[in-house]
Amino acid sequence: MSLTIDDLPSLLQYISPDVDRQTWIKVGNAIKTEFGENGFSYWDSWSAGASTYKQKEAMTTWRSLKTGKNSFGVLVNMAKERGWEYPKKQLTAAERKKLKDEQAARKAERDAQIEADEAKLQKMQSIVANGCQKVWENFCFEFGQSDYLKRKQVTALGIRFFHQTVVLWIDDIEEKAGVISGAKVFEFFKKLPKPRPDNIHFLMFKKGSIAVPLRDADGKLWALQAINGTGNKLFPKYGRKIGLFHIIGYLKDAKAVAAAEGYATAASIHMATEWPVFVCFDNGNMVNVAPVIKEKAPTAKILFCADKDDNGSGEKFATQAAELIGGDVVLPDFGGEV
Repeated sequence: MSLTIDDLPSLLQYISPDVDRQTWIKVGNAIKTEFGENGFSYWDSWSAGASTYKQKEAMTTWRSLKTGKNSFGVLVNMAKERGWEYPKKQLTAAERKKLKDEQAARKAERDAQIEADEAKLQKMQSIVANGCQKVWENFCFEFGQSDYLKRKQVTALGIRFFHQTVVLWIDDIEEKAGVISGAKVFEFFKKLPKPRPDNIHFLMFKKGSIAVPLRDADGKLWALQAINGTGNKLFPKYGRKIGLFHIIGYLKDAKAVAAAEGYATAASIHMATEWPVFVCFDNGNMVNVAPVIKEKAPTAKILFCADKDDNGSGEKFATQAAELIGGDVVLPDFGGEV
């Protein structure tokens, strides 16, 4: 039986709003996918019953939800698991046709929104890439100091340093980004409205931080990872990461090539073996980078170096990447955290 937006309150009353954040977002995704912006008031009213409800956070989160991530069936199944039953109602032929037409209209709206969201993402990724390129060319230096590198006992290999505070700001309504430094940083934050508008985002690179470039197979720089002295790692809003990497060393005539999650691990492997090493930035991205490694080093032995996570996710994703291209998995031991 087809359901309408009027059935939402009945469904939602079977699901406690005091759920974990992941489930809360899943419910919102399902509603937004099925009913678009018309579903917000229903999701917000349901969310308001939670002990941790904050109206501004709900509004901000709703705007960030992408249609298509969870189907409405996910929500229906959640409610059914908690005792909800389909209403016992016989529909006339005219009512069934009306519901079918409404569903087709909502699907067309969803498909258009998904297409628009993807176009927006690609445009913002390109805008952020241009901003990161400006930061890299004008404010990053090949030599400098980094407490993070000292603590990890690794050197700077294809990365750069900041000698002053630099801010990459992003406006996703105006669809533009800019770079400021020095005294202009103070002025930027002084003029920024409080609370900060949801469309304004920024990534701050402080003196003593390092920048690790994220490039594609053609060498194009798409984003920068900022790592400060304490090891805090940040990426710019809309910065592309999937399938991107940073290469340490040279691939030409390499007998073995390695891949690792983070820069410090990759640098340690390179310093110990002299192998070229791909920095994948997180374990889930290893699978996306794996085909590029195979293409660039087709005859080399390829090793995916997994971090020793408590939950085993590092080894899990390294194994998936290795199986995809016929590589091997190793768990490097440097005698401490890298």
